Amino acid sequence: MCAMLAVVLTGCVSTGGRQTDENQAVRSYIDLARGYVQEGYTENAIKPLNRALEIQPGSSDVHAMFALVYQLQGENRLAEQSFRKALSLSSGSSEIHNNYGAFLFSQNRLSEAYRQFTLAGDDVRYPQRSRVFENMGLVALQQGQRDRARQNFEKSLKLNANLPRARLELASLFYEQGQYPLAWEHYQTFVTMSSQNERSLQLGIRLARANGDNSAAARYADELQRYYPNSKAGWDSRSRSSYDY
Repeated sequence: MCAMLAVVLTGCVSTGGRQTDENQAVRSYIDLARGYVQEGYTENAIKPLNRALEIQPGSSDVHAMFALVYQLQGENRLAEQSFRKALSLSSGSSEIHNNYGAFLFSQNRLSEAYRQFTLAGDDVRYPQRSRVFENMGLVALQQGQRDRARQNFEKSLKLNANLPRARLELASLFYEQGQYPLAWEHYQTFVTMSSQNERSLQLGIRLARANGDNSAAARYADELQRYYPNSKAGWDSRSRSSYDY
């Protein structure tokens, strides 16, 4: 699934010089912590976040960043506490709702995750709204609600047509429904914007055959065998290729 790790920093507006300085200091500490996280040094992110918390104990951004750090460290209880604290301080933050939803999804708490994503998706001004609907589609898939998943993936693409995961999932869903030309269209768009993996190559073989493109099917079968030699589908595809192409 696509978990959002970026934190949107929107420092509070104030005319007081001291408040402005504090806001700038807190943002700098959060940026420093985020830099450590991006480099893989999550333990180093704790100190600047503690410093930020000393300056502004009521900063939802600081608690939200703590939540992400704890999540990456596998400290799920602390992550949940921090997410809840952040939301108690800024209940309207779509970024926090989305991140909390991603955390809940990782814990297989699907209904709760969907609720958090819904709250984020309701904010039409949220700049990452397309990712939220993509996440909602992934949750719906896990719940076995394929129609709802399709609707969410289609919504995500209306907001941002360049989402390879949504394209691939729609290609798979439409293939299941026997809508092969539409599935093939989404799949071909996916191929132009993302590298292939074992699952996408397997789907590509099936879609190419369903749409009568034996050349593409053979090409995907060769790629599957080359990069994923242990894939059963790869061996099946190779064995069939001598008869089909």
